[in-house]
Amino acid sequence: MDAARRPPLIRFSIALTAEFLLCASLNFFDDWTLEEMPVRFVAVAILCGLAYFVAVSSFPVQMGPKIQSGIFWAVVIGLRLVALPLAPGDDFWRYQWEGKIQHAGFNPYVNAPDDPQLEAVRSEFPAWQKINHRDFQAIYPPGAELLFAGLSRVSDSPLLYKLLFAGADIATIAVLLRLLGGASRYANAVWYAWNPLVVYSFAGAAHFDSLMILPMIAGILFLTRFESASDSQRKWWLALAAAAAFGIAISIKLVPVLLLLCCVFALGYRAVTLLVSGAIPLLLSLLYGYPKTPIWDSLRRFAYVTRLNDLFWWLIEETVWPNPHQKNYHYNVILIVCVGVVSLLAWWSWKRGMLWVLGTTLVLSPVLHPWYCTWILPLATWRRALAWHVLSITLFAYFLFWNERLFALPWHAEPWTRAVIIVPPLTAAIWMGLARRTQRQETL
Repeated sequence: MDAARRPPLIRFSIALTAEFLLCASLNFFDDWTLEEMPVRFVAVAILCGLAYFVAVSSFPVQMGPKIQSGIFWAVVIGLRLVALPLAPGDDFWRYQWEGKIQHAGFNPYVNAPDDPQLEAVRSEFPAWQKINHRDFQAIYPPGAELLFAGLSRVSDSPLLYKLLFAGADIATIAVLLRLLGGASRYANAVWYAWNPLVVYSFAGAAHFDSLMILPMIAGILFLTRFESASDSQRKWWLALAAAAAFGIAISIKLVPVLLLLCCVFALGYRAVTLLVSGAIPLLLSLLYGYPKTPIWDSLRRFAYVTRLNDLFWWLIEETVWPNPHQKNYHYNVILIVCVGVVSLLAWWSWKRGMLWVLGTTLVLSPVLHPWYCTWILPLATWRRALAWHVLSITLFAYFLFWNERLFALPWHAEPWTRAVIIVPPLTAAIWMGLARRTQRQETL
């Protein structure tokens, strides 16, 4: 081995080993009924994130493509395997419950968990007390509800859900490699593929957002292929494939709806195919009685009242716009307007527009759960907006909310938690902006 290559490779090996060990160590701190465990979990997770930054920054690009590929995929699979034993997040019990009641003949968009009609089902569901927001009907789109029903028919084991969600995540990584392309694709893709928050969210906590991210990124890949295609018929097929992929993503979670205006700019007059993006979730909605059954009302009510860990509105409330009741309906309206404005301003570059739309969504969202950050991470990896990866690590501080003694008011962020989450990515964004400005000046 060349002596010049040895120190970076040693640093990479040490950092990668540390990330593995720290990720595995999370299994010792996942019982959050013990009040001291969330603090330990967050400390270990952030250390894991620091090891991740060193490892991905030292990825051995000097090695051949086959060796890079072997290391890349071995770590991708290994990290997810060590995360599988972790306790699932509390949303998981909701997935199981909504699948169960569908088998019993009930509509999750009609019957909330605490509905008296579900007494018989509750008696057969030991984890019923773990279900969150039991006074709300289902808030997920119909594609997700169909998925919950199908999974519940197979097994109640969290492992089944985790394997599916982690499998979709691994498939997203494969699509991202195609999107990145080039000799440096593995060195670039590690920023998403080895990210501890991504690993934890899907293989560990069993959040189903990976099932939305996969078709969304596939749709973006189709758009890039559409852009480079020259044959008219091929362009139509690629436009249709992109529209269908976005439709599938929307039927799992509504977030990709916000990207459709950027898709219009990407497709031009072939944007008529985006009717498919709306048709897919609409047709699936019919299975649950829409429009007679107002399946979106619960989501609308839930979005008006839920509030936690926002990045921006707390600052406005503490200066010029008090919000003593912590309602957020007006914030959602502002968010949608801002997304539209950002999309229009980026009409000339739909790729940049999509990154800015999702970034605007996360910054202006009245609620920011850590797994929401995974929505933007593939795009941030593609567009080299690495400050979002810094946020993905600092967001682990969110789990401190499970230790309510740390806060003057339970589930209300203190200035020090906001600083831990916000200051590092903001600093990274400023530093990267200055570095790029300097680079541009040097090339002039």
